[in-house]
Amino acid sequence: MNGNDALIKYRADLNVASITLDAPQRRNALSTRMIGELRAAVAEAVADPDVRVIVIDHTGPVFCAGADLKESAAATRLEDLPAAHLAELLADLDEAPKPVVVAASGGAKGGGMGLIAAADLVVAVHNAPMSFSEVKLGVVPAVIAPVVARRLDRGLMRRLFLTGESFDATAARSWGLVAHAVVPEALAKFQGELVEGLVSGGPSAQAGIKVLTATPDLRGELRAAAALTAEYFFSEEGREGVRSFIEKRPASWVGLPAADRPDRSHLCAHSWP
Repeated sequence: MNGNDALIKYRADLNVASITLDAPQRRNALSTRMIGELRAAVAEAVADPDVRVIVIDHTGPVFCAGADLKESAAATRLEDLPAAHLAELLADLDEAPKPVVVAASGGAKGGGMGLIAAADLVVAVHNAPMSFSEVKLGVVPAVIAPVVARRLDRGLMRRLFLTGESFDATAARSWGLVAHAVVPEALAKFQGELVEGLVSGGPSAQAGIKVLTATPDLRGELRAAAALTAEYFFSEEGREGVRSFIEKRPASWVGLPAADRPDRSHLCAHSWP
């Protein structure tokens, strides 16, 4: 995992396993390979008796841009789709008997939001941009929905999924997605304090708390959700949405160029709160 071509870095020291997403040139997109390396790192941390807390952080300006869309575009079977493997990773994080912390100094989209929702605690830079952007690609964020639903109420979840709108970590904190939204220079300090507080807890008690608060059969729910995600990725609309993103053009359903679109503002009774 720490070779020259590895997509993550792993380090275990002072009771903490640090798992770093390390593909900044690809905005830490979740390819099947990266997900595999992440799963192996989580398993190693869980098996290490000296590790008390698992921290997931990143290099580069983006925490995680979501699923690798080039790989998704090439997939023809569920098992070739990164989303199918993401389901297993999210379940691994939930089932890990040790606290999982995400430290994000950059933004997250799509599947990256799944990592944030699956973690036990998240500290993020206050203005880090986030979104559930799948709808812009003509697909449904089904695979991450089971973990997001534990954080957001259904009405807010529907709004954010339908619009794909961008929000920041400060808003995410007010909704319960993020535990701490901090200024950039305070991220390391808050992360350290958070880890220190977790290490002071009893390890068996923490493992029991994760079992006590677990969603029943979450892994099965995530697998079913991954299959639903695949249906949309393999649909005509999903194929077009992913192609348009890769080709950096509007999707066919967007219609007229922005300058030529009719003004629909008069149809809105009010704006989002």
